[in-house]
Amino acid sequence: MLTPTRVAATTSTVLLALLLAMATTIARPSRGYAEQPPAPCHPNPNAAADHAAMAARGDIVNLPQPLRDRLLQLADRPHTYLPIQAFAEADGASQLFQYYLLDTTGFEPNVFTAIFAGINDQVQLTVTGANCGLPTIGAVRVVLEPKPGLPTDPNNPRAFIDVFTDISPVFVINNESG
Repeated sequence: MLTPTRVAATTSTVLLALLLAMATTIARPSRGYAEQPPAPCHPNPNAAADHAAMAARGDIVNLPQPLRDRLLQLADRPHTYLPIQAFAEADGASQLFQYYLLDTTGFEPNVFTAIFAGINDQVQLTVTGANCGLPTIGAVRVVLEPKPGLPTDPNNPRAFIDVFTDISPVFVINNESG
């Protein structure tokens, strides 16, 4: 049986647990949102607007969640262009049939990602140096364009396949990065 003392203790315990849960939720930063490089590198001053624009884009909204999250993460970071928009080049919609998420986390340190005294301590790191140490991340989207007269099976070598590759920190001058 619950006595008034036990009811008060139970109520205060529940209230304390709720308060801690709310404080943890509010204080915890969003995972991957507005990921910016440390100084002296330049952050993306338009991260919130870029994120909102990408999240609402028609070619992004129905993608699998891990791919969507990666493209939004790319939009948050410093960049020359937002991730490339997949326009349908045929009357029908493009059909995503493969995607790859790329990153340099978990790699064994090497001359491209870490400084080794006497070996590469006088050069800029090529993989993580462009964004002052942020890991390199990317996404590759492989889509089938259902063009008239061509197969619509992505396994058919005659099918029209587009590949969209977005990598941070690859800064380009003219939107033809590879």
